[in-house]
Amino acid sequence: MGVRMSCQRKKILRLVAILFYVLFPLCLLGYQDLGIEEEFYSTKKKVRVSDGIGKGRTKETALQNAIIDARKKALERSTTSFKHFLSESKDGVFVKDSVASEVYAKIIDKEKIIKVTYDHGIDFSPYYVAIVDCEITVSFLDLDFFAQEIMKTAEAACIRSLVLSGWGQFFNRSYFAGSAMFLTTYGSLGYGYLRQTKIADERRAYENAMTTEEAERRYKMLREHRNVANTMYILGFSTWAYSVWEAFEDRERADKLLDAVHKRYFQNFPFERQYSFFQKFMMEYTRPEW
Repeated sequence: MGVRMSCQRKKILRLVAILFYVLFPLCLLGYQDLGIEEEFYSTKKKVRVSDGIGKGRTKETALQNAIIDARKKALERSTTSFKHFLSESKDGVFVKDSVASEVYAKIIDKEKIIKVTYDHGIDFSPYYVAIVDCEITVSFLDLDFFAQEIMKTAEAACIRSLVLSGWGQFFNRSYFAGSAMFLTTYGSLGYGYLRQTKIADERRAYENAMTTEEAERRYKMLREHRNVANTMYILGFSTWAYSVWEAFEDRERADKLLDAVHKRYFQNFPFERQYSFFQKFMMEYTRPEW
């Protein structure tokens, strides 16, 4: 009896260890920002600038000024391509056209220089003139894309994870965490079901055992299949439940950032966040600071 109780304790400890080592990294993923910053809610575009021009007394200075000019042109051309016209009409007649300038862009990557030209067939002494051809990555806080993101709700993320583990994380654009939760949940449930299907056969083999040694071996295998199946089920459903809670929390953190971006950049965008009864209930019991 003592040996059997000792084995039970070991199996319980093993179960606790498995749950800890699997769920703890997921908890860390949930509490980290996962790249959620202003650039995370932006669109990115590579811009080719072949006419960056700079002047200087040395080639290095001329090149640096040409790169500065190329970066300036990349920003101007990028934001212009994202601007659009807003038309106002009265009684079916257009009375006003204006350009919506709610586009904020910045360079987020070092320029990739493709070609630099110093020899232009003209003597610019005592100055050098450089023409640079380069590729520059620009990040935009575009109004249309931002509007899609800020309209998402924590409730929608929570329900998606309830339907399919990890779906809420994908909805929040936390792709790594969503993939990890999806694989952990359904991998555990699938493996648990596989081990459970072997229990009936193992029980029959135990009941039909001809010797004591064979009966003990079959009984040990029977208990192992049952314990592993139960462990995998607990792990799978625990991860599923955690994915529901984490999707809600992750969306709440994203909403906090998006509200700050809205206040800073898009004050003319008419939006006021509304909370449902479900969201208020979740925030009251999962977010004491609210």
